[in-house]
Amino acid sequence: MCTVSITIIIIINIDFMPGLNEYVEPAWAAIRPSPCTELHGSAFLIPIAEAEELDRQEAGYNVLDVTFTSYDGEVVENVGLYVPKKPYVEGSSSEAIPSYRYLKLLKDGAREGNLAQHWLYKLDSFEYYKTPSHVREKTLQLIEEFHSDASRKDELWCAEKLAQHDGSDPENFPTCTSIMQYVIQIEKDSRIFGSWKGHNITRRNLLQFNGKSLDTNDIRHNEPRYRPLPKLCDCSEDEREYLMQSLEGQLHRGGRIVAQYGPFLADQS
Repeated sequence: MCTVSITIIIIINIDFMPGLNEYVEPAWAAIRPSPCTELHGSAFLIPIAEAEELDRQEAGYNVLDVTFTSYDGEVVENVGLYVPKKPYVEGSSSEAIPSYRYLKLLKDGAREGNLAQHWLYKLDSFEYYKTPSHVREKTLQLIEEFHSDASRKDELWCAEKLAQHDGSDPENFPTCTSIMQYVIQIEKDSRIFGSWKGHNITRRNLLQFNGKSLDTNDIRHNEPRYRPLPKLCDCSEDEREYLMQSLEGQLHRGGRIVAQYGPFLADQS
């Protein structure tokens, strides 16, 4: 079945609700009924199996049947629209500011879909999260403390050692992840994605930043083409900032740098 794009105009508003990590992805877009307000976007015709998989992936949302009207007047009934299960309550529901990456994804998609100019202006008006100076200063302090600690600074892990810390045996191998050159031991009560455990997520973060499929394009240490790892000198300033925010997302939630990651360091030269 082919994918069909239909530009839409419906009576719904867009807001940003708190995300999973306030240091790197502080907010997700959420839509809610709102009088005298429009939501512009695209609808896609997809196979049933793909729709069911999407429902499982977006388990935190209800699917609302809506009527979509294209800019040229075509009406499409019973189009599924994902809305948060937790209802929005004016004045009491939490709101947050999205990341630069997330907002850029919305804006780029809106322009690619040739949405109305006033909707593009609306998206351009939203602010995005910028790391506060005190947060970055604390991050740099934690990094400096690692490099000054004789018991940690010379610890160099290989890919196989990092992979042992994948959360399957936390008593003997505390759960760790790696971002850029650093290996971070995850605080016991902190939740991270299973795909991050025992894995250097630099490539995965960059895929996320650039809106590419993570599961299709990420590569584990025991898979072909894992090396070389991304070079920071080849990354844009925005990409490097996103990696720093990802690191902050672990260090400021109880994570601790325990080693440097040898393969990443080796691939920077």
